[in-house]
Amino acid sequence: MGNRAVITTEENFEKNSGLGVYLHWNGGRDSVQGFLEYCRLRSFRRPESDDYGWARLCQVAANFLGADGCSIGVDEISRLDMDNGDNGVYLIKDWKIVGRRFFDREEQDCYSLHDFLHALDESQPEQQQLGNDMIDCLLYHDKVISDISWNYQYEINKRAEEGKNVGAFQIGRFYAFNENDPKTFVKVADKTRMELILEIEGKERKLPRFKWKDGSESTILEDEYGRARTLESSKEVIA
Repeated sequence: MGNRAVITTEENFEKNSGLGVYLHWNGGRDSVQGFLEYCRLRSFRRPESDDYGWARLCQVAANFLGADGCSIGVDEISRLDMDNGDNGVYLIKDWKIVGRRFFDREEQDCYSLHDFLHALDESQPEQQQLGNDMIDCLLYHDKVISDISWNYQYEINKRAEEGKNVGAFQIGRFYAFNENDPKTFVKVADKTRMELILEIEGKERKLPRFKWKDGSESTILEDEYGRARTLESSKEVIA
């Protein structure tokens, strides 16, 4: 017995060929949606376009399910138990569930996405965790981690190794995209749990507030060319 499911793409299912992931446990829709959403938030490559996506999905799920030999499998879908009597098959695209096969019952809805993502993150290796605050911020602002920074994980690990402690944005302090260019200086006028109010060239703007697990923060601001730029709390300047 279990709570079984197979995850694959519609193309793979129609061809009965290609990779699929088998879950022996946590195959309900609420869990599967959580696995997929976590991979999306982490900006992992999509399985339908890159096999690294399948590898990351397996990695995330296996970290959560543990080392039991029956917890998770990966194989050609023709060799997987798709008509499994539990949750059947999930068809995915862009880290979303876009179809179902071998399933005609009410979907499982035991776990909230918010709580499941927190538990899933805590089961990952510590250096790879996003942290609860960051997960909440990403969901609230409909962003993924690559919208903020491609290399921030490296920076956090480097800070930890060097013993550096970068704090959060402070109200009344100045920060800059370029510390040598006064035109990039902005002042933090106020902040809420999810948003920053910045004073830019005499005008206030409300921007997203993203909180990292090391206590630092970031926000995203478009420059004069419409390009998204990331401002970090480590960029405090004396103005």
